[in-house]
Amino acid sequence: MSDVKLAPSVSLAEATDLVQYTGQQLSYLFLGEMGIGKSAMLTALGARMPEYDCVYAEVPTFDTGDVTGIPHTEVINGVKVTRFAPNYMMHVHSDRPVLFMADELGKGSRPVQNTFLRLFHERKIGEFSLPKGSIVFATSNLAAEGLGDHVQDHLRNRGSVVPIRKPNAIEWVSWAMANGIHPIVIAWVKRFPMCLDSYTNGIEGNAYIFYPGKTTKAFVTPRSLQNASHIMWQRDKITSNALIVALSGCVGDSAGRDLVSFAETNDRLPSWDLVVTTPSTAAVPTAQDFAANFITVFSAITLVERKTLTPFMEYCQRLPKEYQGVFALNILGSPKRSIAISNRAFVVWATQNEWMV
Repeated sequence: MSDVKLAPSVSLAEATDLVQYTGQQLSYLFLGEMGIGKSAMLTALGARMPEYDCVYAEVPTFDTGDVTGIPHTEVINGVKVTRFAPNYMMHVHSDRPVLFMADELGKGSRPVQNTFLRLFHERKIGEFSLPKGSIVFATSNLAAEGLGDHVQDHLRNRGSVVPIRKPNAIEWVSWAMANGIHPIVIAWVKRFPMCLDSYTNGIEGNAYIFYPGKTTKAFVTPRSLQNASHIMWQRDKITSNALIVALSGCVGDSAGRDLVSFAETNDRLPSWDLVVTTPSTAAVPTAQDFAANFITVFSAITLVERKTLTPFMEYCQRLPKEYQGVFALNILGSPKRSIAISNRAFVVWATQNEWMV
């Protein structure tokens, strides 16, 4: 089975649903590109399912004893026997069900993968069973990426092997607005959605993304964009040289330089305080300055509060019409939705421009 072009595939949200709603009945092995957020599924599931104890197993670091348990001697009916004490992380001592994630399963050694066979199929480790209702699932990278991932066929056959696709820009922006990603990074992804294209779609010549067999050391993934955001939040404390070198080390040279250009554009814009205190006179970007408009919109979504949305709406209506629509659509898809729909100025604008929202 080839891992280069896996179709059909599911989104991360769909994969999470599969685990939540059918994971008690069978185990899933999710295959996807590096850095797309597979490991974060456990956190998302834990938030949805608080009655479960979350267990994260980093399989490449495991030896067989980490799964099967440590042998010890007991006397039963006067006879010495060897039994295996299971690892604490298996929670066989508890009545609470377990959400068990075997991350990077394909990088585990063959003996370690063999120790997961009964766990995958029967929720058992040796003579012990996981608590009733426990869920086991695993993740791995694509074999085509050359990272050493290989899952044996008889382990695959004990569950469902499901390819996960890379999030597209729309999905990532929605997640980013809810998770503290810097607005400059969000604005850049919104303007250049091709940065989250996938080589599995047969796309060639994209300077931003990873290609198997190429020598590119840094490239754009959801994970590397989050790392770039950490740097961007602290850019006023580091030199411009450190900024571009660090960003390039996260997302590659092309994306790193683009993000610096967006940051320099942001520096020319009026401050947030100026926008909300003098919305009728604060400078607005020209229609041709797409970077400035995108940054203005996504910075506003990040910074706006109940008391500042009304003055921002006055300022927003001085922006080119299409960017007014970008603001409205994206704030409605963000955690700030409740602020927007309860604000009179926003509702009036939306009523007058309902064709845009």
